[in-house]
This record gives sequence, structure tokens and C-alpha cells, in this order.
Amino acid sequence: MKAKRTFYSERIYPLLFMFAVTFFCILITSGLQLATEDRATANELAFTRRAILNAGGVAFENTTEGIEEAFQSKIEEQDGYYVADSDSGKRYIIPVEGPGLWGAITIMAGFEEDLSTFSGIAIVSQNETPGLGARIEEPWFTEQFRGKQAPFTLVEEGTADAPNEVDAITGATRTSEYFKNITNRAANDAKQIIGGE
Repeated sequence: MKAKRTFYSERIYPLLFMFAVTFFCILITSGLQLATEDRATANELAFTRRAILNAGGVAFENTTEGIEEAFQSKIEEQDGYYVADSDSGKRYIIPVEGPGLWGAITIMAGFEEDLSTFSGIAIVSQNETPGLGARIEEPWFTEQFRGKQAPFTLVEEGTADAPNEVDAITGATRTSEYFKNITNRAANDAKQIIGGE
């Protein structure tokens, strides 16, 4: 009888305890996921819409309501692209995805009516190294494409002078190269998707 009690106390009870703790943790995690799913979806949509507005050069109040209001009043969704009604005329925005150093980089690339001149670029998602390649999200980096035309050439950070030159990120040469390739491809994609070339 004593051996049976030892078997339960040494083997079965700890397993039952671990099962109960694991079940309880899974139950809490699932409940939190279900409770926040709608909010996470709404935040993701607002983030994407903010990127579209930024790429199109459309002014907006940086709140969920401000983003939604500007998107509804200034952006028209087409088949595979967006049309922005900005103060300086129509602008076209396309989503573009390409490889980065550690995963895919997704951007919204905005173009003026000539479909050659960039009106803006905004990052939707990226997996680059924090503090190095992830600097592609910094305004100084994305803003340098505004008003320029591809194909781009990378130069040392802080030295871009010519209309087709863009500053590479110091210490993130490969990410800069990947990003240059994505933006160069965006210019070709815009002509095909929007212009039908």
C-alpha cells in the first residue's frame, strides 16, 4: 500500500499538477487573444492606411479617427493600387514586397501622375536588424526618395547629391541594397499596374 501511495505522489500528482497549470495558461492566453483580436485587426488596418496616406503625401491627423477620415475622403482603392487626391493632383500608390536581409520588406510606394517621380515611400513591414537595417523606417531615409526618379544609386550616408542618388545606411549595406532594389522595381511595377505598360 505504501508503494502505491509513493507511486502516485512521486509520478502521477506532479503530472496532474503540470497538466492543470498548462491548461490554465493556455485558457488565459486563448482568452486574451480572442479578446484583443478585433483591436489588433483594427490597428493593423490603421497602420496600413497610414502608410498609404504617407506614400501619397496626404496630410492627416495621426489618430485612428484622423487616419480613417483622411483615407475615406482622399483615397480611392483600385484593382491592385490606390489613387490619392492630394493638394497637388492625383497620386498613385502601389504595395511592393521584396526580400530584405532577414525577411520580406513590404512598402507602399507613391508616385506622381507621371508614374516616374516618387511622391513618397512608407514601410508597412520589415524584419531588419534593430539599430542598423531597421533604420529604413526612419523619416530621413524614406523622405529622401520624395521627388526622385529611379533607377537609384546608393552613396555613402549623408552624401546623396544627384537626383538619382540615395543615402545608404551606414553599417547596413545589404539592407540598403535590398531596399534600393525594391524601390527600383516599384517604379517598373507602377507603370505596369497603373499605366498598363
